[in-house]
Amino acid sequence: MNIHYSDVDLDSVLSTPKSAVQHYDTMASAESVFTLEFKRQVQEEGKRVYSVRFDPDDNRYLAVGYSDGCIGIYRASNMEQTSVLAESGMTDERLPVSCLRWRPKPTLDKERLLISAGVDGNICYWNPLSSKLIAVIKPEKESSDLLCLDYTKDATWLAAAGKRRSIKVFDDVKRSLIMKLKHKGQSGTPGHSNRIFSVKFDETGKLLASASWDMTVKVWDLSSGTVIRNIFGPEVSGDALDLQGDTILTGSHRPKNALQMWDLSSGKLIREIDWNPSKPSHSSRVLSAQFDKAERGLIVACGASKNEVRVFEKGKEGKYDFAFGVTNVPSICSTVDLAGKENLVAVGCCDGVCRMFEIVRKDEHEGDKKLNEFGLL
Repeated sequence: MNIHYSDVDLDSVLSTPKSAVQHYDTMASAESVFTLEFKRQVQEEGKRVYSVRFDPDDNRYLAVGYSDGCIGIYRASNMEQTSVLAESGMTDERLPVSCLRWRPKPTLDKERLLISAGVDGNICYWNPLSSKLIAVIKPEKESSDLLCLDYTKDATWLAAAGKRRSIKVFDDVKRSLIMKLKHKGQSGTPGHSNRIFSVKFDETGKLLASASWDMTVKVWDLSSGTVIRNIFGPEVSGDALDLQGDTILTGSHRPKNALQMWDLSSGKLIREIDWNPSKPSHSSRVLSAQFDKAERGLIVACGASKNEVRVFEKGKEGKYDFAFGVTNVPSICSTVDLAGKENLVAVGCCDGVCRMFEIVRKDEHEGDKKLNEFGLL
């Protein structure tokens, strides 16, 4: 596969709030008719971005979690800030927001809630439009750094995990603990032996996958609270675990074999996804990866080695190949999200910048016309 690089002069695109516009490179395979076009960015000086998430309804809003414990809510169309969410107290006492998830369904009061997990161990329920803190689930112990969250599809259960190597599953309506999934000794369930960076429910809500620094992915049966499957090898160090149907996607923070697909039922490796087919030795070090929520046959991932964002397209026999992306971003790309109903990609970086890109046709890359209908399948 031949890769074409083209330098993008970002001074020619829309103005960028609070920050000078940066230069970097776009890339696309010869076979792909699409590319990523930079739109705009927002920057919070002296902070890092740890999580970005589009709202699931119509992708009007983007939530950005920062290292100072604040959450910025922006309009996805123009990155205009609409509100800032923060727990009461002194700013220097707040700890980083490590993960964000929108509740899949509105509440009975038709509120669209945003859930945040923090290094302080708190799980916060927010109304992002009113900036109101609805509820807080506090940790049982002081040292309860949380790194990840996930909801069941029907928003009945919420899972949270992090530094303490156990997974807590909550009844989301009552906001009460239902079960704790953890290591239970030599004769019991072999849980994780190191911090957990990502959790993901399957579509039925009966199984939960978890990925840890201990180089394992575990599949838990929630009816019994036990591990029914172990996958050995993935080095997940961020929000880089996803499930689509019976397929598990893992992104590993390592130079080679960083993107892999696994069979949920058997735990067997389905295939490796080449990060850079033209340069097999090209390092990736993936920090965030996900399937396309709209099932358009895409995978998006970002890596730390070359500060890259890459999009992979599903082809024949279910194989994913590199399609397009950006490289040489000015800072480490730590988190990424692909909008479900729009062709937008949000990338959070360690320089405090959240960068917004749009998927456009190559022949529209220099123009103003937007891609109205995606249809890569």
